[in-house]
Amino acid sequence: MSDTTPDADRVLVHMHQLLWQAGTEADRRAHQSRDLDTVALANNLTYARDQVFHLLPESYRDALLDRPDPDGADPVELARRAEELSRTAPVHHFPPGIVSVVDLLIETVGEFS
Repeated sequence: MSDTTPDADRVLVHMHQLLWQAGTEADRRAHQSRDLDTVALANNLTYARDQVFHLLPESYRDALLDRPDPDGADPVELARRAEELSRTAPVHHFPPGIVSVVDLLIETVGEFS
């Protein structure tokens, strides 16, 4: 079990929801267009979402069932919001591994903006 704070755990839940929405929409677009950049974006977002899932304590995972509607959302903007959200709590309040998620989000937003 991690030593995360409740605030950091709530941030992780919200990040996961944003990344689920972003990845689902990017995946839908990738299936429609078969564009390699869109496929790469979908893969990055799915990987980031999976990393966040594994950072969350089990007691917070039920909150992940509340998923926003992905239809029409801008995946890159959602990834940007998830990255920004990670800065709302001190990094030491998160479990080890958050830095690699944030780095991936920064790289993804930069590459696909």
